[in-house]
Amino acid sequence: ARVQQLLGTGDPQVHQGQQLQQQLPMGQQVPDARVQQLLGQAPDARTQQLLGTADPHMQQPHGIGMRASATASPPPRFDNEEATRRLLGVADGGCRHRPGASPRPGSQELVSAEARRAAQRIEAEATSFRLVLNGEIESAQMGAGGGRGPLMCVFTFKSGADWTVVSGAVNGVTQLACSSVPQGASLASAVLRGSDPREVVWNFPIGLVYKSTSPYGWPRIALTVYGTDLCNRRVVRGYGSVHVPCQPGRHQRTIRLYCPLSSSPATRILGALFGNPAQLVDPRMITGTEGREVVRVQSGGKVTLSFDVLLKGTGPFNYSF
Repeated sequence: ARVQQLLGTGDPQVHQGQQLQQQLPMGQQVPDARVQQLLGQAPDARTQQLLGTADPHMQQPHGIGMRASATASPPPRFDNEEATRRLLGVADGGCRHRPGASPRPGSQELVSAEARRAAQRIEAEATSFRLVLNGEIESAQMGAGGGRGPLMCVFTFKSGADWTVVSGAVNGVTQLACSSVPQGASLASAVLRGSDPREVVWNFPIGLVYKSTSPYGWPRIALTVYGTDLCNRRVVRGYGSVHVPCQPGRHQRTIRLYCPLSSSPATRILGALFGNPAQLVDPRMITGTEGREVVRVQSGGKVTLSFDVLLKGTGPFNYSF
């Protein structure tokens, strides 16, 4: 080794180890750190730092060819809460990172985008309230002039521009229904049975969910009742409309019906002969006020409805129903 050192071909680390061996007492050997590391007996400093078992004050032995920093800092240790947040990918305050580590690119943009989406959801929920409507069209009584033939009800809901239908159907048609009393039964026998011979039962369910930002244009329901004439032709028996109740709870409403009349007796006779009496072009006209001052109507019959109303989200708007 001395010759190799003089010739410049020796290993300086081996020569330094031999010098260290001469300074040690008799019988004590210098441990080869490289051999111990390869055999798995001495873990390297990086492994000890990751495992958190490295001693920051421990000095590396000289002459084994390992680089060590004289002022090595202890590895960062995190508590359980910080470790949980890091595993879940949620930083405290939106931008906390490990000391000495640079933040991942785009992390702040991702957190800000999620915050904006959450704020938009909260704002969307706070800028509208909801009306949940359930109920049914129960029955109709057409009076003496309406007869006891099969009747059918066509209904539609009309609301303002600020109202949006979330779920449900705004239009519908009930089944054809007749009175429970036979045609040949007399009024006296019907009264003794405890029923009205002119009542027709539908029990047709209705269900809607609205959302709105203003109570203006509160929903209304418009009904059109169709019957049959002597020639079994379908004719209009009456129109009616009523507001949906604005108070939560169960409500029952009775809609009075009316039927348009022709302007002259001759037109009425012709309409009765050909099965085309006077009727409205748009049944939704009865939910408004325009054009009704020139219409003649004749009252007759009524329809009974029941409503179950639920309101949600009216508190932020200071609405009290």
